[in-house]
Amino acid sequence: MINWVNTLIIVLITAGATIFALANAEDVTLAFSGIGHFSSPLYAPVFAAFVLGYVGGVASLAFSRRKHKRRIAYLEQEHARLSSEVENLRNIPLQEEL
Repeated sequence: MINWVNTLIIVLITAGATIFALANAEDVTLAFSGIGHFSSPLYAPVFAAFVLGYVGGVASLAFSRRKHKRRIAYLEQEHARLSSEVENLRNIPLQEEL
């Protein structure tokens, strides 16, 4: 079910982007504070901004995921150590004090 929802969302976004690009094909002049200026269709800088945002989000997610994977590995080791300690304590014979 989720795969179909993801596919539908991608198709809708792609259709919307295509319609936007076709409706905004006029050239605009872009200037970068003294560095230079150039003409391009309006949709090019808009799509570039979305792509840069996507790449930044993916990079951020990758770093965050790496941090969480290290934490999970540490907690799994801690769990194994504590489980073995509990098992050792369960196997110690009980002695009666007189």
